[in-house]
Amino acid sequence: MASRKSPTKKRTVLLVENDVLVRFALAEYLRACEITVIEAASADDAKAVLVAGPSIDLLLCDAQLAGEGFVLAQWVRRHRPKIETVLTGSIASKTQAAAEIVSRDPACRPSGDAASLAARLNAMMAERKRRLRQQSKSAPVKRKRLQA
Repeated sequence: MASRKSPTKKRTVLLVENDVLVRFALAEYLRACEITVIEAASADDAKAVLVAGPSIDLLLCDAQLAGEGFVLAQWVRRHRPKIETVLTGSIASKTQAAAEIVSRDPACRPSGDAASLAARLNAMMAERKRRLRQQSKSAPVKRKRLQA
C-alpha cells in the first residue's frame, strides 16, 4: 500500500493591531504562506472573535494596543490557554514575529524577510505621515469671531 501523507494543518492566527497599515501588511505577509488570518482592530474585537469560538492557534497582538494588549493576553491565558500568545511592540518586533511564524513551515517561501517587511511598513507609515502633514497645511484655518 502506498503511504499517504496527511495534509498539513493550516494554522490560524488572530492578528490584533489597531493601525490598519500595519495590520494589512502583516496579514498579507502571513497569508502568502497560506496561514489563515483573522484580523481585529481592538481587544474587544479580538475577545468577540475568541468567544465566537473559531479555532485559533496563535494570537499576535500589539502589546501597546490602547493599554489593552497585556489585558487581552491575560484574558486569553485564562479562557483559551491552548492559544500561543505573541505580544509585540515596535515595527521591527512585529515583522520579526511574523517572520518567525512563517518560518515554522519549511515549505513556505514568503515574499521577503522581516527586514524587507519592516522597511516596507516604515515607508508606508512615513508616506502616511507626510500626506497627513500636507493635508493639515492645506486645510483652511477656522477663526472665531470676537463678539463685542
